[in-house]
Amino acid sequence: MADLGFDFPDDDFEQDTAFEQETEIEETLPTVTEPVPDENHSLIKTMAEEGHVFYFIFKKERKKEKSYSTKKKQKRLLLAKELSSALEEISLSEAIEDVLPIMDKLASDPDDTVKETFASELDQTLLYFYKNVPAMFTSNDESLQEKTFAPLIIRILLDQSSGVASLGQQALISVVSELGRLSESNILFKQVLYSEIFKGVIEGLMLIVDGKRKPPRALDEEEEATNEALKYHRVSMDEGPTGRRRSSVTPGFEPSLNIHHAPPSDDDFDQGEISLAKITCISLIASLVGAFEPELCTEKCLPIIEQLASDPLFYVRKEAASAIGSIAQVVDQKVVEERLLPLYRQFSEDQIWHVRRSCVSTLPKLCGVLSEEFKTEITVTSVETFRNDVSRNVRNAMADIVGELVSKFLPKGWEQTGQPGKMPEPLLQYFLSLGSNVNNSNQMLKLEIDRTFICAYNFPAVVLTAGVDYWNGHLRETYLNLTKDYQIKVRCTFAHSLHDIARIIGPERTERDLVQIFALYLMDLDDVKQGVLEHLADFLGTLAVSSRNEYIPILAEVWDGVSTNWHLRNILAAQLKEISLLFDASRVVEHVLPLVVRACHDEFAAVRETGVQVFPVVLDVVKHAVEEDGESLSQADGYGDDVAENKRNFALALLSHVMERLDEFARSENYRGRLVFAQICKALIESGIGASDFASFFLPRLAPLAYDPVVNVRIAASRTIEPFRKELSEIAAPSRTVNQAGESGHALDQMTYRFALDKDADVRSFVMSFVDPDTLEKQREKEMNAAVQVAEAAIEARNEEESSEEEEEEEEEETESDETEEEEEKAMQDIEKSRSPIPEKESTEPMDTHISDEDEIMADVDDKPVQKSTTTAVVLPNNDKK
Repeated sequence: MADLGFDFPDDDFEQDTAFEQETEIEETLPTVTEPVPDENHSLIKTMAEEGHVFYFIFKKERKKEKSYSTKKKQKRLLLAKELSSALEEISLSEAIEDVLPIMDKLASDPDDTVKETFASELDQTLLYFYKNVPAMFTSNDESLQEKTFAPLIIRILLDQSSGVASLGQQALISVVSELGRLSESNILFKQVLYSEIFKGVIEGLMLIVDGKRKPPRALDEEEEATNEALKYHRVSMDEGPTGRRRSSVTPGFEPSLNIHHAPPSDDDFDQGEISLAKITCISLIASLVGAFEPELCTEKCLPIIEQLASDPLFYVRKEAASAIGSIAQVVDQKVVEERLLPLYRQFSEDQIWHVRRSCVSTLPKLCGVLSEEFKTEITVTSVETFRNDVSRNVRNAMADIVGELVSKFLPKGWEQTGQPGKMPEPLLQYFLSLGSNVNNSNQMLKLEIDRTFICAYNFPAVVLTAGVDYWNGHLRETYLNLTKDYQIKVRCTFAHSLHDIARIIGPERTERDLVQIFALYLMDLDDVKQGVLEHLADFLGTLAVSSRNEYIPILAEVWDGVSTNWHLRNILAAQLKEISLLFDASRVVEHVLPLVVRACHDEFAAVRETGVQVFPVVLDVVKHAVEEDGESLSQADGYGDDVAENKRNFALALLSHVMERLDEFARSENYRGRLVFAQICKALIESGIGASDFASFFLPRLAPLAYDPVVNVRIAASRTIEPFRKELSEIAAPSRTVNQAGESGHALDQMTYRFALDKDADVRSFVMSFVDPDTLEKQREKEMNAAVQVAEAAIEARNEEESSEEEEEEEEEETESDETEEEEEKAMQDIEKSRSPIPEKESTEPMDTHISDEDEIMADVDDKPVQKSTTTAVVLPNNDKK
């Protein structure tokens, strides 16, 4: 919004003036250097403690006056933010006495940030008063007009800051919505809605438009002029004929917003604010008309639109054109045809393209309430008029609403009947023209918006409305051409809607025209491929059973095609749940189960979790085939001559195969496999598995996970039984046993108390809420005793092992010693043999005779023959002769 020239005084200037002109202005803004709060006043106490606001109380002539201090912006911001919360902590009388004046000051704060904060919380503040004192706002007495919030709301809505005005309008819409809900049970709130919103706000804005009330800025300027006169001429406010002082007996808003003034001349009004009041009034009517009665809209709201429809300002006419559609949703069909259609035709011929564009946007809403005759007539006329409009913006707007406009020709109850509508031929031709000029090189068309994308986006709606009969003659060629468009966003749009088109045109046409597109998109870029994968089950469901069975083997190829993108694998894994319901158990086990297992082994946790959720569906399909003795199976060869027996055995074989795959997870050496098994058990319990099935197969395999060495596996197992304790107890109740010591031998109880005694806090957290402390203590002692016994046995075994090892070592040492002695003796003998080639004479001496070393040496010498020495003798000189 443009700057409307609001002039707010500076805070510092106000403070300086308060000191310089204290005597003159103390009646206007009474201030005291020391606050004197009432100790029993909870609002003042709370606000003062939190530093939200300073209250100054001035007593004069037995009247108590409170003023709003604006020394610091941050304090005013806190006050604006917390004001609605503080209302819940104070009494109603305190709120009326103290908060109402503060609200008026916040609404006229010189800082836009403060006003925006206040406007964002305005709905909660207004609803507090509307709910607690609704009678205060339902009086028709105009003398009490200043008590209402209407002047404050108008001030917010006409603020020069677009942010403040927008937040104010949002708050007002929220308030009206809540009052409309409350009025269903209490008619008093309906009166509040009429008196405060319609009479106070909407008609208050029209009073400004008609020149019967001054805009807020004019009132502020008049008040500033009065204050200036008081400063320099020392005129008392209490004695002035147009006193601005708010009464202390009946607190409320500033009387400056009061309408009890002499009617000013038109020259005194700010034309900018008057124009803004027109736009705001029309916008509020369009937003709030649904909360009013049809009679009120016809008698009060519609005349306002008719009055402003011929306004000289084009943006006023633009808002009026937009409001036609909203009013048409509330008033009778006769009123629409007699009063709103003429306005629509008037706006459609306006010279300003902004007005015509708003008229185009209103067309679908009008057609939604018109009879078939008027709807067809106004649609054909509008299409012919706006498709060739001189303004590109109008032409683009017509292209934008074509899909919504087409849907208005669907018959009532088409969701149940599936019947097509009667679509006008010019509208259908206009839609097809949006996708037929792809290769047109006209420079003007290059400036248009992407009409091809609009055509692709709205194609399902057009096919649904036109019907199957129009497919071959009108729609098929355009559709097939656009599905191969070079733009990724066009192909993505068709990929996401491929299943919808297939559902509409039927299996035969789908297999003939769409299967090739389906296969082509599965090999396209990931963005296009994602659109097909997200609705893969829906598309396969539209095919005939024979054709569907032919395409299920491609699932493995599709999985390989997305092996590099975990997000697409996750999408495909999620589709396996619905795909399993489309085929019999044999094909599910053959083609779907391997992909589910691959998903459960995926490196990304999100894909594994999605795969886990598919297992209950697969198991249910196979179990259902077993229960019906394999009657639904299409493959049962190799199990005997009896067909029924073959199917029964084949179904049991399929179930056994699924159980084997599940058992592989439970016995997996990789902790992820055991973790997945625990998650599968939880998914089975959530899906409502039978008690006997879970107790016979899954519970015995889940119990060992309570002792798993990996804490994540134990957490998953503990989380499995935590939310389903009751169900699991009922599941395994038949197998519950109690020993002589009164201890339960049931596997579930053992698991529970094992988890409760786990060393990890996360494991214990899931079961501690439903374990018996006494039993837990006994179990702890039992495990401690068992641990002690195990430790003692381990120590004893270790001691025995150590003793046996010592004995073995001693034996080994003795053996090594004997071997060493034998080796030494043998070595000595070898040495002796090598030294004496002549055999020794047998000694006749006893074995214990001691032989000395000298005797042994001499004997050795005597035994050896004398040999000639080859050693050269060296004669040393005699040194004594020197």
